[in-house]
Amino acid sequence: MNIQKIYISSFNTVSIAKSNSGNSLLQYYGLKLSEPLQTDTVSFKAKGTNIVSKEVKAALARKEARAIRDANQIAEAKKAPDKTAQTKKTLSGEERKWGVSKSTAKQIREQILGPQKQIHNFMDNLFGGMKATTLDPKNIILDYADRAKSIISIMEKSATREWNSMKEVLANMTDLNGAKIVMNYKTGKNEVDFALAQLITLIRTGHISLHEIELQRPSSISKLKEKEQEEFDYASKVFLDKLEDAQEEILNGLETNVDKIKLISRPLPKYTKGNYCALHLILQLKEKCSRPFEMQIMGAREAKAKNFHDKGFKYFKGKGIEPKYKKLIDLWEPLLQKERETSKEEFLRYWHDANLQIREDELHEYRTGRLLTRPTGFFRTVRNYKLPPEYDLNTQYDIMLECEAKKLPTKKAKETEVVKIAEKKDVEEKPFFSIFSFSKLIENTGIKHKKNKNKRIKH
Repeated sequence: MNIQKIYISSFNTVSIAKSNSGNSLLQYYGLKLSEPLQTDTVSFKAKGTNIVSKEVKAALARKEARAIRDANQIAEAKKAPDKTAQTKKTLSGEERKWGVSKSTAKQIREQILGPQKQIHNFMDNLFGGMKATTLDPKNIILDYADRAKSIISIMEKSATREWNSMKEVLANMTDLNGAKIVMNYKTGKNEVDFALAQLITLIRTGHISLHEIELQRPSSISKLKEKEQEEFDYASKVFLDKLEDAQEEILNGLETNVDKIKLISRPLPKYTKGNYCALHLILQLKEKCSRPFEMQIMGAREAKAKNFHDKGFKYFKGKGIEPKYKKLIDLWEPLLQKERETSKEEFLRYWHDANLQIREDELHEYRTGRLLTRPTGFFRTVRNYKLPPEYDLNTQYDIMLECEAKKLPTKKAKETEVVKIAEKKDVEEKPFFSIFSFSKLIENTGIKHKKNKNKRIKH
């Protein structure tokens, strides 16, 4: 089926073929999004014959190469778990001598602004028709945004990684350019797979390339069985396999020698110390002067929590945060005193637990189709922890919003209002695209989904 027609039938109010900026996807990419996405050629051969096609042999070789890679990664992780740990991010006084200077960071920033405009247009054209609006607050994407890394962030990250030149930073810092997709409330893997399915077509038509797939999971679920952990992921494993295979099919063609197969980077899931979930893709547009960029995908609750978490993470890891957050700084500063170390650990434990609760709330909303409301606020309360009431994350989150509201641009204020409308819209039905159109898309991508079951999450 024609992919464009699928989206038009699904998004009956705002066509995916027209973005918010008014540009047509067809004009933007100069192609017809009409070729059906290939089905899984690994599982079948010509009926009534023992002949296996070259395409099937090549697909089997890629599958075997991925299995070997995954097995090696698991073996390495078991032998030396510390080797799989992320590069340290704490910035001590001694480490501050590393990294690029402010002037070099400024030059890097100037170089990444051009590619960021390309990414901005890409996000608008591909996802604009799926974004929630005042007319369609139930669209499957609540919001999306893009950003080029700030000068201060470039300096700090280069210091923790000990990258001391422009060349090193440009080659290794994959999140210099970035984008984020925030899924709407009560959405799950089906909706994420649906939104990202367009990438498969663009990969196969050579308009974008995929460099890496990374799953981020809460550290506290690392001891659960793999199937239980997968409940926390934003996209299905079946779909991510399809996404990876689309790129590796381009890289390898009909290559059947397993030793010569080229694979994208797909590390083992990373267990976040902050106890949050996300899906990260490293993509690159096939345009002049483009750069790899990191696309984050997460839920509405997780995105709100992550925005707040980033401020605290930077502060407690010795990095600076903007002066406009002085009220938060004044609240957190006493916890850095040696005599308050116990209180600091208790606060971080509370924060850790609250972040896990956020993702569990999202999963509960998807299973039940009902929005959760907590009388005390967005986060779980501080009531069961040995901390004073001012350390309640709901109170601190309000302080953060107060700090940000003073300089909120008009455009951002309007976008915030759209988000608020979507958050308040408590409706029973699932996101509005038709079951028929979704099933046809899944049929064309060769992805099979099981119906959602009301499973309890084990801890």
